[in-house]
Amino acid sequence: MKMQDAIKIIDDAEKQGFMVSFEHAKGGMLLGDYFPDKHAGEKLIESEEIAWLLARQFAAKTRGRCVNIYVVDVNFNPVKGYIERIIRNR
Repeated sequence: MKMQDAIKIIDDAEKQGFMVSFEHAKGGMLLGDYFPDKHAGEKLIESEEIAWLLARQFAAKTRGRCVNIYVVDVNFNPVKGYIERIIRNR
């Protein structure tokens, strides 16, 4: 594959949207989940900033139940700088 083709794939993937990742307790373990559900065909969040806004709103309503809330890209990679913005929510 040519470098320019690889870069196009990377750039296109970054433009496709964002999701909010989180963990919740189930059976004594933390299970990971996210929204919107990419695999169910739901439309992804258009911008990173909107995703962070939704993450904060979600955290406020799930305090103590959902933890480690942060934004991921279309490939489930944490966005740049997420470690400084992660919402522990404990």
